[in-house]
Amino acid sequence: MSDIIHAKDLRPGNVFTYKNNLFQVIENSFNKTAMREGIVKCKVKNLRTGAITIEVLTGEKLEKVMLNSQKMFYSYDDGNNYVFIDKETYDSIEIPKTKMSYDGNFLEEGCEVIVNKLDDELLGVTLPDQVICTIKEAEDAVRGNTVTNVQKKAWLMSGYELNVPQFIKSGEKIIVDTKTGKYVSRS
Repeated sequence: MSDIIHAKDLRPGNVFTYKNNLFQVIENSFNKTAMREGIVKCKVKNLRTGAITIEVLTGEKLEKVMLNSQKMFYSYDDGNNYVFIDKETYDSIEIPKTKMSYDGNFLEEGCEVIVNKLDDELLGVTLPDQVICTIKEAEDAVRGNTVTNVQKKAWLMSGYELNVPQFIKSGEKIIVDTKTGKYVSRS
């Protein structure tokens, strides 16, 4: 028998089925008004397609799903797939790039992830909240600019573009927030 969870009790990380899809909660908000039932809005990731959407789940009773999770390490990109290895058993898993269009931006060799499965269905990975990434290329700093928090464009090894402070140079390692895709600090 599956567990039922009320929408108002959802928390980040919970996985549930809704409209024949499998969703993982990224963020949620609950707004209670005096005249009617509370409104539950969840930012969710569809674990089968990778799409991130906002769902309004007011009053819904949802089926909670428990995933099989396994800690693995990113090894390499074979062109069509990302390859992950279990350092204890040396088993490898290939995940198509299409399932990881956003998450793939933050993968570098040795990055630890959680590989998620539902029975035998491979769903993708959960990245840590923050990862260390290498700057492949950064724009030149603008001289004479005295405004605080001046940013410039930089690109990670994956090609992902983000804004970084003026003092960051190509080849440096930085910490990136995987939820927002933004620079956090130097590594």
